[in-house]
Amino acid sequence: MSNPTTTPTPPPERDQQMLAIGRQCSHPSCLQVDFLPFKCQHCANSFCADHFKPGLHSCSKYDETKYNRVAPDCPLCNEPVPIPPGEDPNIRMERHLAVDCSVMTGRSHKASSTPKCARPKCGKVLFAQIQCDKCRQKFCPEHRFPNSHNCSSLSSLAAPTSISSAPSRASSRTSAVSASGLAAMKRAAASAKSVVPSPSTKTSTTPAKETTSANSAASGSKHSPFSKTDRRSKQEKESQIRAMRARAQKGLLSEEEKVILASLEAERAHGFGNKDCVVM
Repeated sequence: MSNPTTTPTPPPERDQQMLAIGRQCSHPSCLQVDFLPFKCQHCANSFCADHFKPGLHSCSKYDETKYNRVAPDCPLCNEPVPIPPGEDPNIRMERHLAVDCSVMTGRSHKASSTPKCARPKCGKVLFAQIQCDKCRQKFCPEHRFPNSHNCSSLSSLAAPTSISSAPSRASSRTSAVSASGLAAMKRAAASAKSVVPSPSTKTSTTPAKETTSANSAASGSKHSPFSKTDRRSKQEKESQIRAMRARAQKGLLSEEEKVILASLEAERAHGFGNKDCVVM
């Protein structure tokens, strides 16, 4: 009996849709379909989890000198040797052994050609040099900002402001001196006015006459015992007498004020001109 031929069964439609979702690994020896592929950032090809690194799929656009920069240590002095971008590490190491290595050259101190942070008291070796745009010096990442390394441009900007503030300070000082001088002159004028020479008998009698005439005129006028203005004037005179007595005890009254105080006390003794008696 002849065996019937078996035809291969086509894959179901669901599997074909799943194959359209995934991506095939670009490595020639893998070609695995991965549903979560990795994209190389250098060559932009898709790879699986086993070949996505540049070294695993031999990426043609990956430059190890640019992306994998490591400062190697000198095998003799154990000092890190900075390598600028684009320079061969072997050439830089040979230069270090010939010029900078303390074991080969016999120098006990560090090589002066090694770039260091320009900020005082820092002295960090610069593997990645950062140049300030203002003062054009090289600093470490910690002191790269102008405020952190006391940039000279900041001091040059602050100098004009200090120079401009000097005239203002001088003018303020002169104004203060002139104000103090004016105050001293005013005090001298006030003291000169307060110290009055002893008046003559004629001048001393005239205020007395004026006060007596004023008192007689006031006594001649009629007063109402129930008037608020009269009571208020009495209180004011009483307070004036008390104030002048306090000043007299301290010796601050002038001759004219003494005459006024005497007239007020005399008027007070006569009852401030209220001779009317009212019986309720």
